[in-house]
Amino acid sequence: MVWKVILIIYGILCLYVGLLKPPFIWRTKKFEVLTKALGQTGTVILCLVFGAAALSIGIWVIQA
Repeated sequence: MVWKVILIIYGILCLYVGLLKPPFIWRTKKFEVLTKALGQTGTVILCLVFGAAALSIGIWVIQA
């Protein structure tokens, strides 16, 4: 049960990071390397896809 809630929280956080790009997260070394490899748009899309997938799976598993 706990991992289902964690998936939903992770999905919400990924969507938050992808949509709002908070500077305290966006300026971390991990995101700088990711932005250098994928570009700005690619990094945003990756965050949004991971967020949507995690949120969808978390909601789907809770309902099942």
